[in-house]
Amino acid sequence: IGGKDSHTFYVDAASGDDSAKGGKDDPFLTLEAAVTASREVEGDKTILLRGMLHLHQAISLSEKDSGLRISTDPDEDTMATLSGGTSLEGIVWEKTEEPNIFAADLSSFGFDDVPGLHFADLGERGMVARFPNTLDPFKMNEAFGGDQRIEQGLATWLPPKSYKEDDYSYVVVPGVRNDAPDAWFADYVHGVGGSCAVYDPPVSYWCSNATQGGGAFQFLIPSGVVLDESFLPNLPKYNEKSLEQAVVNAWRPARWENWMFEGDFDLEKKTIVFTKGGFQGARGEKEGGDWFIENVFEELDAANEFFYNRSSKVLYLYLNSTMASSPEDYGKLVVPQEESVFNVQGTSKNNPVVGLTIENMKITGTRHTYLTAPHTVPSGGDWALERRGAIFLENTEQTLVQNVKVNTVDGHALMISGYNRNTTVRGNEFAWVGGSAIASWGRTDGETDEGAFSGMGGTFPRFNLVENNIVREVGHFEKQNSFYVQAKTAQSTIRNNVFFNGPRAGVNYNDGFGGGDVLEGNLIFNTCRESGDHGPFNSWDRQPFLTPIVDPEGSTEMEWRIIKGNFMIGNYQSQETVDNDDGSGYYLTEENFLVYSSNGLKSDFGGHDNHHISNIYAYVGSGTWGSGTCFGDITAQLEGHEDLYQDNLCVLSEGGDYGNFDDSGAIPKMGGNDVYVLSSDSVKTTGVNGVPLAEFQEKNPGVDDGSEVSVLEDWQMIIDKAKALLEI
Repeated sequence: IGGKDSHTFYVDAASGDDSAKGGKDDPFLTLEAAVTASREVEGDKTILLRGMLHLHQAISLSEKDSGLRISTDPDEDTMATLSGGTSLEGIVWEKTEEPNIFAADLSSFGFDDVPGLHFADLGERGMVARFPNTLDPFKMNEAFGGDQRIEQGLATWLPPKSYKEDDYSYVVVPGVRNDAPDAWFADYVHGVGGSCAVYDPPVSYWCSNATQGGGAFQFLIPSGVVLDESFLPNLPKYNEKSLEQAVVNAWRPARWENWMFEGDFDLEKKTIVFTKGGFQGARGEKEGGDWFIENVFEELDAANEFFYNRSSKVLYLYLNSTMASSPEDYGKLVVPQEESVFNVQGTSKNNPVVGLTIENMKITGTRHTYLTAPHTVPSGGDWALERRGAIFLENTEQTLVQNVKVNTVDGHALMISGYNRNTTVRGNEFAWVGGSAIASWGRTDGETDEGAFSGMGGTFPRFNLVENNIVREVGHFEKQNSFYVQAKTAQSTIRNNVFFNGPRAGVNYNDGFGGGDVLEGNLIFNTCRESGDHGPFNSWDRQPFLTPIVDPEGSTEMEWRIIKGNFMIGNYQSQETVDNDDGSGYYLTEENFLVYSSNGLKSDFGGHDNHHISNIYAYVGSGTWGSGTCFGDITAQLEGHEDLYQDNLCVLSEGGDYGNFDDSGAIPKMGGNDVYVLSSDSVKTTGVNGVPLAEFQEKNPGVDDGSEVSVLEDWQMIIDKAKALLEI
């Protein structure tokens, strides 16, 4: 098979045989068999795939598989597909007494659960039986309207479980940085236990007793919900067993994240007391926001809804009678079962998988993990995550994921976890993803002790390269998700990608761990479609970390991050196109075309060293957050760590301040900005800190020199300048 030092193995899902030799004309049936055979030879190794492979378990690869390339057979007309789901072949559907409801016995499949139902031939997902019904829960909500929910305020939520102070333990590493006044985020802090018991490990910045930032308070979640037929009309039909499998899916108020809960149902009191869940985000609240209830048989009453009875092993499907007369008309049905298709893990960072290539294939059919997998808070941002993904990488070097189409996976698509070096993600398409498309999440030297402050052990992703990908329709189940998110990750380059259609921020940096990252040449739009705040890009930096990035001996300083040459559109509910939130610093944002949103530069709650240079901001103040400013420094700053707003072009949708800043500390550096307004009257009033620009410049010599306000006469001028800026 192959030459002396080159070995090629074939897998054919239709005609293969695992007792064969794995050659072109006598292929293996399963990828597992090909991997086993490849481990018995030395030299370059390739596995070529044909057809649709339904996996019964994830393909586990280790350092034994270094140098392996897995791809579609180039002689095939179509890409091979790897599915983490089980095809429901040979099932018999029977019509029930209820109109349009069909039932099938799945006991022969041995399923513990049916977490999802994919209509593979139609390219669609079924919906778990729920109330309120929704025509299309996987079409992103516009202005919060697409996915029907019970409105916030209609239900009574049971108060959070109470904890005593000694239920918590606190870790504080004091005074490890000093780049903002008033000791903003100067200490490393986290809390363990107490309300953080929902996480695994039970630790979070938000369980500390010293949290800072916007809306900061110690984490808590409601303990249950009271049901009432005024908003749940089928409640009188419920019995003691109706909610044994139920899930309450609730936005946190303000739609910063959504929670999923399981619980015990008390029919007499009409309450659900939560027993699991609420760990899908980092920011708590005592009540839920807009919500729905799902996985309830009595709510099976809308087209394409399904319910699986775990006890009887019977699957029920509510037929879409406008397109089908029986479930057979749907074509192939797939139940997602596996969390991963590829589980790639070296033994340790000293024994990594090196040089693995996964390319030219389709990946689909993995299950959601929002209630089954342990979640924890990766760092001081607002996120909680689970270390899961359709492709999972840990302890790898020089992994290449290329030209892979990841479609209809119900959890995260790609998880880069712990130690990884020089991971390249190039030319892929990620679509219809239940969580994030790409998540990069490192590990520190401890979890619950002081070691959590240190990244000196090096067990974190470094030098990720994510380029030329198309990512769309993400966050269908867990809403605090993005096209790309990183935590405890350094020196990544995210460039020349197209990112669109997501519920929250497009790209998120959850902390300032080490820095040195580049976000360049990307097109990002249609973010915050189901929530408010943020926009195409969002960052936080509430927890300092000790890393070897700036100083090999260890430093809490970080290298500057570069945001350059991007075209970002802050439509839907975006607050900013570039949202540098609590504590964010050391950002150079230059030569970007930033369209819409309510504000330009943002620096708040201890933000500093935020430099915006030579950007074009088109129609600032046009977002749903109302009128805004080209730059807003609403936090005091230290000398030597001032923000900078220089040589930018900004079009204000309304008059008023083009900029404002907190003057209780060092004055931000600004100047040379061209500000355009839409009326001559606004020219006279537009300025800084409530003072018209000319008057402000006269009173503050040397501050904002060279900036001018004028009327926008021709919008085509903005387009021409943007094209020149982006070289398009």
